[in-house]
Amino acid sequence: MARYEAHLHCPPLGSGTQQHTAEQLAGALGVELTWLDRRNASMALLLQPQGLSVRLLLEFQAPGEITLLLSSREGMGKGAPQTLSCFERVLALLSEQLPATQLRYRSDRDGPIKQR
Repeated sequence: MARYEAHLHCPPLGSGTQQHTAEQLAGALGVELTWLDRRNASMALLLQPQGLSVRLLLEFQAPGEITLLLSSREGMGKGAPQTLSCFERVLALLSEQLPATQLRYRSDRDGPIKQR
């Protein structure tokens, strides 16, 4: 099972900005957005051509902290290329929407567990 995680830092976001950011991301990906609570959003993507199902979770933590988790059933033996490509696309879209965003941790680059 593929699992990619990223932690981003940006200027503090109000709840309206958080909602707008998540809605813009869902629109850019062409998927439906589901709010799990007021800080956590979920999206389900279907990657072509194989129809791979990918789950995207966004968590708006302390002011200016965003955690992104992307997971699928794609095998990690060859690096889960479809899931990784989707992960990179989501990170690029977020950096376009929030230009002041800094990537603090990325599991495929910094290791599977965030070191504090």
